[in-house]
Amino acid sequence: MKKLIFIFASFLIISNVFGQSMKYNLEYGIKIGASNYLGDIGSGNLARGFVYNLELADTRIMAGAFMRLRFHPLFSYEAAFNYANIQGADKNSINYARTGRNLSFSNNMFMLNNKLLFLPSQLHVSDIGHTGRYNNEFDGYVFAGLGVLYHNPTAEYLGTKHSLRALKTEGQNYSAVALSIPMGAGFYFTHVTRKRKRHRIGFEMSWNLTFTDFLDDISTDYASASEMSSDPIASQLANRNPELGSYPVGLYPDALNYGPPNNSGVYENQRGDSNDKDNFLLVSLSYSYVIKTKGSFSRNFSSRHRKSKYGGARF
Repeated sequence: MKKLIFIFASFLIISNVFGQSMKYNLEYGIKIGASNYLGDIGSGNLARGFVYNLELADTRIMAGAFMRLRFHPLFSYEAAFNYANIQGADKNSINYARTGRNLSFSNNMFMLNNKLLFLPSQLHVSDIGHTGRYNNEFDGYVFAGLGVLYHNPTAEYLGTKHSLRALKTEGQNYSAVALSIPMGAGFYFTHVTRKRKRHRIGFEMSWNLTFTDFLDDISTDYASASEMSSDPIASQLANRNPELGSYPVGLYPDALNYGPPNNSGVYENQRGDSNDKDNFLLVSLSYSYVIKTKGSFSRNFSSRHRKSKYGGARF
């Protein structure tokens, strides 16, 4: 992991140096959209799965701001600050073991992302509608990157929200900071006004792999009260099966499966699955304003892709 971070950081430094010396295109923008999560709480009958296993009822909001530097005809670097809320609830699951567990959470995440965008020339259209005016363009791209996020899972109990990390509901200490790998695809339309100002409207889907299994505060097995925080609310939020009361025998796992093991060897007492990390999806619309520079890259790229109907390059 340290080698990966070093390689990525070195690439960003080199990219910024070339970007500053060559005076490449720069844009600033904002985005807003939706977020969803895939982990140990809620979801469908499969334990993990992929996008098709997300619970639509748990879709929440995301927003952010970003800067992009076009340092090569085929590549851009993006730095972004994003906020996203994710949540999950076992009551929405069709998996009876999860429904009987009856856990839920909400998490406000703040992220700093670095992404490398690849913009193949096959996905570039310089004159939408073939009007000869070359004031509307289309670009598609794929991307991957490295990010860091701060998160704080909470749960509501009797009308009050409680920070789950501080309660140590599984008897473990875990960091509020985690690494992520955002990857996905997007596209944007560029409109050039009569005064040569450029505005962009874009759409993007970002699947974010993380290196933590505690976005939902669930990962391993039920812990004993002595392993948790001294706050008595910790035990209440670690095992919420008793809140369901009685339920049909055979439909849900036995209530003794929920809570600390009793050393009989009969009950599994598994609270989560530590074999897979938590992931989340961001879908967003964006607006950005492009600052057109006069570096060699800008002139060369424009002359290849933005010809006017009279044969000259538009700048």
